[in-house]
Amino acid sequence: MKLARDDFDPRYQHILDTCTPYLLTYPGNLGALDRAPFGWDIAAENTFDPTRLSSRRVVDGLHHLDAFSFGDQEMLMPRWVLFDCGEFPGIVFGFGRRAKDCPPDVRAAYRVAGDDDDDVYVPLSMWVAIRCAEDGAWFGHNLSSANLVSHQEKLPGLATITKSFGVKVAQVSTQYGATQWDSSSLGIHLSLGAMTLMCAYTPAHTHDETFAYRIDVDDDRLTAPLRPGFARPASGGDRHIDAGDTEAIRGLHTDIESGARYELFRIERRDHQPQRLWLKAHH
Repeated sequence: MKLARDDFDPRYQHILDTCTPYLLTYPGNLGALDRAPFGWDIAAENTFDPTRLSSRRVVDGLHHLDAFSFGDQEMLMPRWVLFDCGEFPGIVFGFGRRAKDCPPDVRAAYRVAGDDDDDVYVPLSMWVAIRCAEDGAWFGHNLSSANLVSHQEKLPGLATITKSFGVKVAQVSTQYGATQWDSSSLGIHLSLGAMTLMCAYTPAHTHDETFAYRIDVDDDRLTAPLRPGFARPASGGDRHIDAGDTEAIRGLHTDIESGARYELFRIERRDHQPQRLWLKAHH
């Protein structure tokens, strides 16, 4: 599937007009990847090899971005984790700009504020994905964007377009992931495909109240949020879970282990209360 600029909602047009896609991976992986997702080429100069010293400043930028996003959640990635689990066996995909094209607050946050840093490529978003043994399956390890630190210029939708394009780059047919019930990014993941729950409570994770999910990738669903007029469901669902309700989360997990199947259907934001997640049962 190819998408022209006019196929995108204006906020995504702005990202495509002002940023460029990049890819960081070991070159041996390139033959298995789509380097023109939806018809938008990833330039050779924006294709980085984590084993080369010339990629160091880009990798530094990824770790700054990770710190903005996860430094306060006890999930900050050591450099070896990103290399061993993402950059070498999988992909890091996102959108970025040269430092000279970034606002001053972004340049300061990424530590590229000097005149001699003007040409450093700054990764403004990233989706890290790891290849699974299952054919066509990838695990989404990390999704983040610089909107958390940029006050002088926001790029609404940056994380959404990053994940949508990244899934296409990896030619994913089944996408797995794990996230917390209180995550503010759940709406992004849910927009891109039906999220079937694999578990609801995960002591193997740093955060017990984490659920794992599967998305069976479909191009129409993957691109729907990028087009004008997209809207998420505002009602419906068979069962709800409030983020932080440990008893309900453990009960749901017990049901899943007993054979029940649910997909995450919609997210209800509530003033001064934890978000409520509505599930749809598979009968």
